Amino acid sequence: MKTRNISIAGLLFSSISAILGSGWLFAASQTASYAGPAAMLSWIIGALLIMIIAFVFAEICTMIPVTGSSTRIPHITHGTLVSFIFAWIIWLSYLTLAPTEVQAIIQYLAVFFPTLINASSGGLNASGFGFAAILLLLISILNTYSLRWLIRANNFLTIIKIIVPSIIAIIILVIVYHLHQSTPVTSANLSFAPNGSSGVLSAISLGGIAFSFTGFKLAAEMAGETKNPKKAIPIAIIGSIIACLIIFLLLQAAYIYTVSGSVEHNNWQHISLAGGHADESFGPFAMISKTLEIKWLMVLIYIGAIVGPLAAGLMYFGSATRSIFAMSQNNYIPQIFAKLTPKGNPLYCIIINFIVSMLMFAPLPGWSTMATFLTSLVALTYIMGPVSASALRLRIPEAHRPFRLPFARIWNIMAFYASTLIVYWSGWNIVSKTSFMIAIAIIVLMFYRIFKKDKSITINWNFKQSYWLWLYLVLLTAVSYLGNYGGGIAVFDLPEAMIALLIICIICHRIAVQSSLPRESISNSLKNIELEQRKLRTVEQH
Repeated sequence: MKTRNISIAGLLFSSISAILGSGWLFAASQTASYAGPAAMLSWIIGALLIMIIAFVFAEICTMIPVTGSSTRIPHITHGTLVSFIFAWIIWLSYLTLAPTEVQAIIQYLAVFFPTLINASSGGLNASGFGFAAILLLLISILNTYSLRWLIRANNFLTIIKIIVPSIIAIIILVIVYHLHQSTPVTSANLSFAPNGSSGVLSAISLGGIAFSFTGFKLAAEMAGETKNPKKAIPIAIIGSIIACLIIFLLLQAAYIYTVSGSVEHNNWQHISLAGGHADESFGPFAMISKTLEIKWLMVLIYIGAIVGPLAAGLMYFGSATRSIFAMSQNNYIPQIFAKLTPKGNPLYCIIINFIVSMLMFAPLPGWSTMATFLTSLVALTYIMGPVSASALRLRIPEAHRPFRLPFARIWNIMAFYASTLIVYWSGWNIVSKTSFMIAIAIIVLMFYRIFKKDKSITINWNFKQSYWLWLYLVLLTAVSYLGNYGGGIAVFDLPEAMIALLIICIICHRIAVQSSLPRESISNSLKNIELEQRKLRTVEQH
């Protein structure tokens, strides 16, 4: 974490690697179960929403290229309380992403070693926990090595991750096409969108689409370690989304084209093929390969099922390390987590992350449970991007922005709204849990402040700068409860809920921007960051 070692290609490959984790292994079947053939449309809409959000992060992270930007930038614009809440959620989400990828590996391996998985719950058995510990320990050890070595290793793995799913999708499409030519499949009774617009949109959150694109923000987290952030960050963020969207669409097309002949009465949730059911423990593409009786394709799928999640878990674990490191720098948690090894790595952060990662497997059994919970959690962190970007435009309009958004005010509101929709489509059952997570964050912060031995440093809580967040969370939770997604009581239908959320976003965004820290405070923070960057450049020159 000391010097700028990451090239444009390295940053791009890191983002692609983070996106092409376990999502491609499961999302095609889950998305189709909600949207049917319209899953193709769900992917495009989801990618567009993520792209809108991504451009905002491209502006603020090139303007302030610091390590752990998602944690430090909110502190610059809105102070302690808002920053800590988002820092906690960001750390927890990145930390949970690593065991989610490990869970995906184990579930695909369970076809050969069924004792790894508890068939009734989908969680891990004792042997599964042991294997998960080995994989997470391996990821932890690799993160103690130099960042440059880690990026080089990831570049090689990313090439494999791009090639393997692309080949799998193309081969399945070609083989099934020839099979359909010899034995025509009747699918006239199938609807394009069997569950209507509600199914198309809910698939973005519940089908794994938003989860699959989570890795785009990795480039923002590594901004402080990039050689040329002006060029590297926009290329990495936007390039990774477009490249991965193409791969996801190929995989989705392959899945739909293959199973469409086995769908009865537009029921895409329970599909039976000769190879078995599309259950989560086996994996849809493994099932298809078994049905087509192509053994070498099965081998290729399992290479992807191991390499893809392992490489993504490696990068997510690194992001979790950067997040907790940044929290320590902001005095949210003990300073021991800011200590670095001679190679510039935060060893204590890595140790605590390993311990907490192992604890995640118990309350979140199975890949689907983990992915659904994380989608809402991660999407909630996105709202801080447009809020901070607008605050910086208001307070420091003259600041140099290497990547500058046109129509910034409208764009930032759109990004705020897009993030909110992704959270809402996760459903009431998921949204309601975020309040519990935020409550834990506040308790942790309070206890640390109360029992902190060094009382010489006084911290301004910046309560005024947090009012908008409480208003936003209360209103979002209320609309989710009144809506018709994931356990809501269905007082609001889809159009009414979307209109209500748009109004909430416009109001809360304005309050958030107007209540941001004053110009002098933000300017001082930016000057301190500039001093950090100068020290980095001095180290690089020597």
